[in-house]
Amino acid sequence: MKIAKKIFTLVCDDIRLEIDGKISLMGIQDRDLVVDEIPYILPSLAIMISLEEMQTETSEINVIVKAPKVEAEQLKFVAPPDKAKDDNDVKLLVKLTPFRIKAEGEVKIQIKLPDAKKAITIHSFKIVQSDPLD
Repeated sequence: MKIAKKIFTLVCDDIRLEIDGKISLMGIQDRDLVVDEIPYILPSLAIMISLEEMQTETSEINVIVKAPKVEAEQLKFVAPPDKAKDDNDVKLLVKLTPFRIKAEGEVKIQIKLPDAKKAITIHSFKIVQSDPLD
């Protein structure tokens, strides 16, 4: 099942909704999430998911974040009842506070609709331990 025509995902340190309706993204991650030591606790990990031209009607969207050796986080987003018919774009803002890192490896960000049999991985990145720079 195709959820949307285009799916974009940004991973960053923090997301803020501004008074004027703008979204501020701080500390956008490149490819890997690099930490000095493991285990490690990030104060927050934020994810912005843009679903452009949704291909299916749904009353909810579940976002699942799977990290190595940590229980998966699942967040449910309920679709607004007064959504405009001509706007099929959806933005989901996820903030995990704190984000616990227990091992190196791949983090998967998935979406699951209520009618779907399984979740779809829409983005992944690696957690990598690196020696601190002196």
